[in-house]
Amino acid sequence: MRRDALYFPGLVPTKFSAIEDFLRTSDHARARIEVADDVLGYSLLDAYAEAEVYDWEVYESGFLVLTLALADWALDHVELDPVLCGGQSFGAIIAAVFSGALSYEDGLRLVRASAAVELDYFAAVPEPLGCLFFYRLDSRTVDALVADFPGELEVSIYLDDSVHAVSGTLADLQLFEDRVRESGGYPFYTMNRSEHCSTVRPLRDRLETEVYDRVSWNSPKWPMLSDVSGRLLTDPAEIEEDLLDGWVTPVRWSTVVEGMRAARAEHAHIIGPRNMFARITNNALPTDVITPKKVADHPSATAKRVHR
Repeated sequence: MRRDALYFPGLVPTKFSAIEDFLRTSDHARARIEVADDVLGYSLLDAYAEAEVYDWEVYESGFLVLTLALADWALDHVELDPVLCGGQSFGAIIAAVFSGALSYEDGLRLVRASAAVELDYFAAVPEPLGCLFFYRLDSRTVDALVADFPGELEVSIYLDDSVHAVSGTLADLQLFEDRVRESGGYPFYTMNRSEHCSTVRPLRDRLETEVYDRVSWNSPKWPMLSDVSGRLLTDPAEIEEDLLDGWVTPVRWSTVVEGMRAARAEHAHIIGPRNMFARITNNALPTDVITPKKVADHPSATAKRVHR
């Protein structure tokens, strides 16, 4: 059998209407939701349906449930021989749960507790922080723009050579957004918190003592590919530290691709609600996506609808 890499993208806020059908009709989703409702103490579907984009606990819990359910489906319906499991940014937490480094229940508790600490931290900083996402500029241009900017900005994400994110104060990011446009770039999203940058080191340290050290970490079923170093991790303590260090280390998709190559992965399966990540690894190794649409179009779903 071929050597497969299972990979979970970072959180992209997704409207409930776009994924509602999968969450309500999939047996895999219903099983995940039942546990989530019990751990969280409320109906996650009801909360997700009413959530705003910055309701972090609900959006992150919903994304966790959705993505894990897609991965559960893939194990049942796609011929897989995983040699590694990994994730980018928030996706690394999903990978930790799916690989068994964290129990599902502890993963939900970690998401809830982390959201509370993050909200407290960002509410207390002297100036509001954010993260600006944009595309159509190459990495060299982005680095030059940041270096020439008079404020204190850091590049947080090099998703490929055209999609980037920069963190800093919201005031500086508003000015930087103009420079991105003037240089031919296209800003498309500003998040109300910074991430993957040295500025949030105090948050990383708070999360370690207040959240991550209070859940149990285990040896994973498959080695976890670090999006920080590109290394394969199997030691529970290393996995915990790696997830925390993701807060203060820029995401570089090239690091992930190089890690897949080093592990001799032959095929990548990108698991999540959207397929935008497929094009990134396609140049390195064959890639397919596991999305709600793929589930809906699968023969098993057609047979199930006919049976009903």
